[in-house]
Amino acid sequence: MAGESFTLTANTSAQTAYNEMYVIRAADLTETTVDTAQTIALRTVKLGTAVEACGMYLVTTFKDASDAAFNTTTLTVGETDVDRFLTSTELNVNGTEVLSKSTANAVDTLPYDFVAADTIDAVFTPMSGKALNDIDTGTLIILLRITEKADLARGIT
Repeated sequence: MAGESFTLTANTSAQTAYNEMYVIRAADLTETTVDTAQTIALRTVKLGTAVEACGMYLVTTFKDASDAAFNTTTLTVGETDVDRFLTSTELNVNGTEVLSKSTANAVDTLPYDFVAADTIDAVFTPMSGKALNDIDTGTLIILLRITEKADLARGIT
């Protein structure tokens, strides 16, 4: 798992509807093969975990300082269905970057209950002919609202 992760305080969670935050920076994008996406596992989940909300905030746009033609870097967040929680979102300054986005729930994908252990993944995809590790700058925050139902049930018989 790359990047930094934070559990948000109860006050912050109550005000924002999110309880987990993940920070991904350009340095976390290490894929050197052109035309190849990179998957960053944000967290593991167990049976009974529910994702109730997902959002992102682009603190600094992603950019390859030496190549203005590198104009597409997209993000999805999901699990086996790679965009279950957040559909394709442009992060690159040379494209039409999206600075803030919340779950696009047009197909009722949230809340989502995991029926087996899995991971929640952020998938970064470069444009054709480019490699992600060429990106020099960029900082992204991914936000999740997670409920661990099994933890809530502890002690109940």
